[in-house]
Amino acid sequence: MAELGISVVIPTIGRPILVRTLRSILACHGAEALDIMVVGTIGDAKVLADVKAICSAHGNVRHFDVSWPDGDSSRKKNHGAAESRHDIIAFFDDDVTIAPDWPEHVRRAFEDSSVGLVSGPSLVPEDINLAGRLAGLTLCSLAAGYAADRYRVGAAAPREIGWNRVIGCNAAYRKQAFVAMGGFPPEFYPGEEMIAAWRTQKLGFRLLFIPAAWVFHYPRQSVRRFWRQIWSYGATRIRLYRAGVDWEWSALVPGAWVLSLLVLGASAPFWNIAAWLLALDLAAYASLMVLVGVTTALQTHRWRDLLVMWMVPVMHLSYGLGSWQELIHPDADFGSPPVDQPGTRSAGHIG
Repeated sequence: MAELGISVVIPTIGRPILVRTLRSILACHGAEALDIMVVGTIGDAKVLADVKAICSAHGNVRHFDVSWPDGDSSRKKNHGAAESRHDIIAFFDDDVTIAPDWPEHVRRAFEDSSVGLVSGPSLVPEDINLAGRLAGLTLCSLAAGYAADRYRVGAAAPREIGWNRVIGCNAAYRKQAFVAMGGFPPEFYPGEEMIAAWRTQKLGFRLLFIPAAWVFHYPRQSVRRFWRQIWSYGATRIRLYRAGVDWEWSALVPGAWVLSLLVLGASAPFWNIAAWLLALDLAAYASLMVLVGVTTALQTHRWRDLLVMWMVPVMHLSYGLGSWQELIHPDADFGSPPVDQPGTRSAGHIG
């Protein structure tokens, strides 16, 4: 059987880390056989010069200078898919480095014709500031529920997953499946990858998680940007439910918790029972924070990672408030501005 070819699409806004992402892909095993596309306008002159040099040195790397006023990320990915030359289309964010043998694992998974979508874990890199590290650790902690599976290697064997276990910064589609499900709908950003995975599963394709096909994904390195990111996740989850995806009640828990704080906080000055319930609520939550901090530090063997406990309420509050925003004021635009680069020391973010 002929070896399956892989096209790689990297939507970008031209951040300097894009160059490292490209070099990481070009350093992987069998990189010369990949069809690599950088899709997006690059305003930084040095980054653009570096990308042009890489394109000149590697005939399998192409740059498409395109951008859109709305739905930019989704439209870039769709543009790259339309220009792809192979039967597998992989999508990476422009701020990742990939496992050296990533293509081998993905090709092997797609040898099963029933597989339509493959994803792998998004791991926390070492060379980031403290806020970025804590944000990344929060997403792979027990406080994140089932979503933490996307950020852990877990068991070594490939496993079948549901649509909500796919992570968009590290995903590959069979082209037949991608075309059949209609591509990434721009109106769902940043949840377009989730609804695309759901539609792929609904078409009858199997979805696989390949622990060995990991990437290091550089999180946003300030608390403010982590807040903004998770807020958009909470809002787009409600948007996805309105579109008809399968319900998961656990995703509504942060919104319910935020509502409980508001109701009990407003009632506590006038009603003793509300004051006791609020105290019980906060005590139980503080216990969760400590548990997450201790278990994380024990896993990483770094006591400073105890500080992750303070990022847990940031995640839950922002997700819950984002959910309520979408219910009250639907379809807000969550297009992202440029974010911090690895190695910077901004005060407080993740991604």
